[in-house]
Amino acid sequence: MAKFKEYLKDYFVYEGKECRYIRNEPERIRATSAKEGCLWLIYTSYNSRDCCYQIKTFENNHTCGRDFGSNLADRKWVASKLVKVLETRPDLTLKEAKDHMVEEYNVQLHDKIIARALKAARKQVIRKKGEQYGKIQDNLSELLRNNPCSTAMMWTIPQPESLALFDRLYISLEACKLRFKAGCRRLIGLDGCFLKGYYGGQLLSGIEQDGNNHFFIISYAVVDSENTETYK
Repeated sequence: MAKFKEYLKDYFVYEGKECRYIRNEPERIRATSAKEGCLWLIYTSYNSRDCCYQIKTFENNHTCGRDFGSNLADRKWVASKLVKVLETRPDLTLKEAKDHMVEEYNVQLHDKIIARALKAARKQVIRKKGEQYGKIQDNLSELLRNNPCSTAMMWTIPQPESLALFDRLYISLEACKLRFKAGCRRLIGLDGCFLKGYYGGQLLSGIEQDGNNHFFIISYAVVDSENTETYK
C-alpha cells in the first residue's frame, strides 16, 4: 500500500491536483480529488482470494481544473526523484534538474525547492556509494569463489583509529587470461579513463586485439591516479 500511495502521489503531481484520502488504512485506501464535486475516485484493497492488493473501483473522470497552488511536490518528494537521475548523471545542474521535473512529472518548481532537493539527493547518493566500499572485499571473495584461478586484489590505507581507506583494486578473470593465450595477439596495450563519480579516481585496463581486430580486456584496475606506482 505504501508503494501504491507513492505512485498515486506521482499521478496527482503530474496532473496538478490535490489528493484527499476518504479512507486510509493498512489494507484499503479510497482516494479522490480534493476539489469539491470532482468525480475522480479510486479504491484499492486486499484481495484475500488472490492474496494481492487490487484496484476495485476506478472513476477516471476529473471535473476539476489544474491546481497551481498544489504543495504535493515537496522537497522530500523531489529529492527522491532526483536520486535516480544522480546515480547516472552525478554532475546534474540546477537547470537540468528543473527541466527534468518539468519533462518527467509536468511540474514547475521554484529554484529554492530544486536547489534544496538536489542537495539532499546528492547526500543520499554519496552515502549509498560510500557504503559500497565496505562491500568490496565480500564481492572479491564471491568473485574468486565463482571464478577459480582468477586474480582479485585490493589495497587499503590503514587508519590509526578507524576503518582502513580504499586505495586501489586489481581484477583479472581466468576466462580472459585463457582467451588471451588461446587466440589473441601477443601485444598488450594500456588504456585509462577518469571515473566521474563523487570519489573520482581512474580506471586502467590491459587490452589487446583478437583475430578479428576487436579489443579484448585482459585485466582492469581502479586507482587514485595514473602513475608509476599504480602501473606496478
